[in-house]
Amino acid sequence: MTLSTLAWGVIGLVLTVMVLSYLIGDNVFFRIAAHVFVGLTAGYFAVIILYQIVWPYLISPLINGTWGERLWMIAPLVLILLLVISQFPKLIKLGTIPLAYLAGLTAALVIGGAVFGTLIPQSRAVVEAFDPNRLSPSANPSWRVIADAGVMLIGTVATLSYFHFGRKSQPADDLEKTERPKVFEVLSKVGQLFIGVTLGGIFTGIFSSAVLALIDRLIFMGGMISQLFGGG
Repeated sequence: MTLSTLAWGVIGLVLTVMVLSYLIGDNVFFRIAAHVFVGLTAGYFAVIILYQIVWPYLISPLINGTWGERLWMIAPLVLILLLVISQFPKLIKLGTIPLAYLAGLTAALVIGGAVFGTLIPQSRAVVEAFDPNRLSPSANPSWRVIADAGVMLIGTVATLSYFHFGRKSQPADDLEKTERPKVFEVLSKVGQLFIGVTLGGIFTGIFSSAVLALIDRLIFMGGMISQLFGGG
């Protein structure tokens, strides 16, 4: 083992012990390790943003690009300038313009990803599950194929019904008693079941990953201690 490998191994061992010390309660060692992790993460993302976004998409076009490419950089430069200027208390309102643009762009990306990455593929999967060629008697479909198609249809409709917030038309003096149509109430209860199962599966995956990470760290600690004291 080289000196560099030994040094980084000892540092990793110490930081691991400091993080695991949170098991006995919040303490200064855990806070130091958390600060180190946050600082390293912030520095890493700053470097990534600088070399993969700012340089190739902003600075490089300004230096090496054509006049057309440089003109396209006026808008992001103005937004960046407004965001920097907004740090002064008297000009803080100018920061609402780039922040509004950023919020709108983020919302559009999230909605687009949800529609084209989840909603449409899920709807297409439901339609394909009821393909006549799969369910026709000539295809001799098994009960599992039919059950999968039924569960998929019920789950999709019920989950979408859970997010239906429409209300029955009520007189103006009876608005407090408004409620969703009964069919949506029933379907939303079923949708809660599917959502709960989904969130449970996600939590199980996260918990399993955390346990595997803990096991990996414990194995690392055992190996490092063994090497430090000449046992391996």
